[in-house]
Order: sequence, then structure tokens, then C-alpha cells
Amino acid sequence: MATTISEHLTPGPAAPTWDDLAGPHFYSTAAWLGFCQAHGGALQHVAVARRGDAAVAVVPFAELIEAPGLLYRWSDLLAERGLPSPSADGLLVGPRQGYQTHLLVAPGMDRRAAAAELVARLRERAAGRACVAMYTTTRDALALRDAGVRAEPVLLEADASLELPSGGWDAWLGSLPARRRTNIAREVRAFEGAGYEVTHGPLADCFEQLPGLAGSTQAKYGHVAATAEHLESLRKHVDNMGSAARVAVCRRPGEEPVGFCLYYVHGDTIFLRWAGFDYDRLAGAAEYFNLVYYNQVRLAAELGATRIHAGIKATEAKALRGARLQPLWLVDLTEDSPLAAAGEAVRAHNARAYEELVRGAPVTAGLADNDDWQVFS
Repeated sequence: MATTISEHLTPGPAAPTWDDLAGPHFYSTAAWLGFCQAHGGALQHVAVARRGDAAVAVVPFAELIEAPGLLYRWSDLLAERGLPSPSADGLLVGPRQGYQTHLLVAPGMDRRAAAAELVARLRERAAGRACVAMYTTTRDALALRDAGVRAEPVLLEADASLELPSGGWDAWLGSLPARRRTNIAREVRAFEGAGYEVTHGPLADCFEQLPGLAGSTQAKYGHVAATAEHLESLRKHVDNMGSAARVAVCRRPGEEPVGFCLYYVHGDTIFLRWAGFDYDRLAGAAEYFNLVYYNQVRLAAELGATRIHAGIKATEAKALRGARLQPLWLVDLTEDSPLAAAGEAVRAHNARAYEELVRGAPVTAGLADNDDWQVFS
């Protein structure tokens, strides 16, 4: 499906040019932004820095019409952290799904200069409204600060990825401590003993069988919605992402699925997106970890992928399986941001959040890059 991304001031870059800049960042690709646009509730735009006719730096943003998803409501998230917030409406900088925002800068372009130009364009569009970048990397948060953004970045989440050694399953398993290897081997044996099979294929082939599983898992975490809503969400993946939307389906032979894992492969990375299970029919055989992690490690070896992006939440469970953890930040680009005068409180929050990560669950301590986590503490 063709994707049109509007740029304020001048025509935006065509999708191939955009994707050249997006590079390995799947959640910044033109296709994914088109998927976000299909959900409604905002107008998708792109801010562009140019040199002559060439786009040398770009960042997507959404002009909100309705409240975004819960984990993108910056005023609520800041309030939960005891921090002041700009107004709840305005511009959300970055994709509206995926929890990954990147400044896309052409090779050789100075990131500080690119960031400064993008911030100027975003503020012009915001016209005094809130303008908030969410789930940015440390590198981009630093570039925004170097470009003159006064508000201190706020630590939001830990982003998890499994970096896979060459040598497939055995090499990955061998990279973990002995006790974890033993636990994983036990979980794999239980899964195999339960008689499950896992098949991979296009989401388009089976999405109508999956909304009940999706709803069951969403409800487990307090997000209750009608089955028809989950069906429509799955259909949007099919309609907007086409054959790129892949799914691993878990079932016993001859039975209906008991679980699925929706994922995308982009470059050398598998991006895990959505999982759902029928908990009443599970055998208690570590179905989640087998389907979402162990099966994907084996798939990565088949595809030649070297990384699995596991995203936010369930940090300790991901760390136990060898995931590295990187911080994601909220950077308020709003002119006269209320966070600009709250630097001490922001830094104190960042320090506490880091301490909770590395002290509260010892398994995570060695998997977090201290420099990246503490740069704004």
C-alpha cells in the first residue's frame, strides 16, 4: 500500500528516500508510519532538514486529534513521576506505535545542526502547543540537548534486545550462565513434551483466527476490548504491512491455535510486535517464552538475523534470557517547557529509576550500559 507522508512547508520525501534515511530503524520506515496513520486520531507529518533539494535529516511527528495510546500520554506519564508537564495536546514527535523514535540523519551530516533545524521546524508547527518527543535513544536525546533544548530528558523505559552470536541456538544458549541454561532447557523440554507445534507464515493467512487470543492477553494486563476491535487491529497490520507482517502460531496438531507471536523482519533484526494466548488451554509448559523467545532465536539462525528486538516492559524476564537494556527518554521540545525549570527533580527521578533497575532485580545490573543510563542523572 502506498504511503503518503505530508511535510509542512515543502513537499516531503518519497518513501524510498525516507527509508534510505530510516535504515535499520523499522519503526521509522514509511510503511510503519503508514500503518500508524491508518489508525486515525492524528495527522501524520514529517519535519525535514534540507541541504539544497536533498533531505539530510527527517523525523516523523503526529498532530494529535484524539488522545494517543496510554503509553504515549506524556502528561499522565510525567504526573506519575511527580514531574510537571506541558498541555496534553499538541505534537507527538516520533511514530505513534512501536516505542522507538529516531532522528534520521544522513551520513556526514552534523547531528547537532540537524537536530537544531528539526526542532525549529517542529516548534514552528506547534505554534505554542506542546511538542514532545517520546522513546528517544540516548544519542538523540543528547543531540537535542546540544541543539539548545532546555528541558532535561526524562527516563521512560528500558528497551530490550537480544544480540545473537553466530552459531545459532547452541551458541546463544552457551552465552548464558549455567543456571539459566538449565532453566531454559527444562522449559524447552516441557514445551516439546506438551505436543505443541509452531508454524510460521504471513499474518494474512490466519489473522481471523487470532483476535480471541489477542484479547485474552490484553485483558490479562488490564486492557479490555471487544474481539472485533482486536480483529480490526490485526486487519490493519495485514492491509498496511502486507507480507511483511509475519506470525508464529502455536497449536497441537489438528487443534485451534493456543498462541501467536506477530513479528517483522527488517535488516538483520526480528522485531517482536504482539503476542496472544488462550490461557485456559495452555499446558503450563512455558508457552510464552518458547513461542516468543526460544522459537525466534532458532528462526533468527535460519534467516541470518543477528538481533531480536523485544521492546519495553517485562524487563527482568527479558534480561534473564540475555537481553541487553538501553534507556528510552522523553524530551520535551515545547518552547517554555515546564520541565526546563525542573532539572533537579528530573535528574533525581532518572537516578531513582536507574537504581531501581539495577538494584531491584540483580539480573539486570550487568545488562544496562551505565553511561547511557546515567548521562542525565
